Amino acid sequence: MNKLVQMMQENKKPLGTFVELGGANVVEALGQTGLDFIIIDNEHGPFDVESSLECIRAAESSQLAPLCRVREIARPAILKLLDQGAAGLIVPYIETVDQVKKLIEYGKYAPIGKRGFSGSRKDRWSFGHPGSLPLQEQMDYWNRETLLIPQCETMGCLEHIEEITALEGVDGIFVGPFDLSISMGIPGSFQDPRMLEAFERILRACRNSGKFSMIFTGNAAWINDYYEMGFDMVTYGMDAGVMVSGFRALVKDVRGGI
Repeated sequence: MNKLVQMMQENKKPLGTFVELGGANVVEALGQTGLDFIIIDNEHGPFDVESSLECIRAAESSQLAPLCRVREIARPAILKLLDQGAAGLIVPYIETVDQVKKLIEYGKYAPIGKRGFSGSRKDRWSFGHPGSLPLQEQMDYWNRETLLIPQCETMGCLEHIEEITALEGVDGIFVGPFDLSISMGIPGSFQDPRMLEAFERILRACRNSGKFSMIFTGNAAWINDYYEMGFDMVTYGMDAGVMVSGFRALVKDVRGGI
């Protein structure tokens, strides 16, 4: 079972981070931290399908759920990452309901969508589970196990969030507070009442549709606040940022003591 699905069924709160640096060794190192998932960033990061695959493989060997953020809503961008074993896709810059319907068409098998079927790395080229099952059972399995997660980071998405979350094939919503705040005309004002109202609207839409909710934060002090607010998962920072911040603090302490 998808680790994230299982954790949420057990009322646990997954915690993850973005991978931006590239490289399977980074992912294996993150697997020693106790994190639950990573997001391999094909939007802002240096990744393509082949390098994403290496990070997916490293995540699987390190008990991390490998999510990928896609670069665009296009059939190859969605299909290839799922076929290589991504546990779910974060899909940025959603503005319309029709975009989400296209995402579902590409990313879910029939009868929910029209995802192209093929044995691939995800099921060990049909020789692994669930390759021995009847075809419809295989498609139903992957529709449950691979997550499609539109990213709410525009006013267009926010204004249609109830309709988007109600769509069959949408598994959850990822809130991108930086771009959402920019879109709202209050860049970086994450504690602004208008921003908090937007968060609550998204959370309410997810609850009413039985979908999970995720949010990004670069502030470690806010992680538990977001869980308490009602978010099911939190993505904290990125590998590069945590590494630089950690070494800066170390250098400051060392040089301050000399």
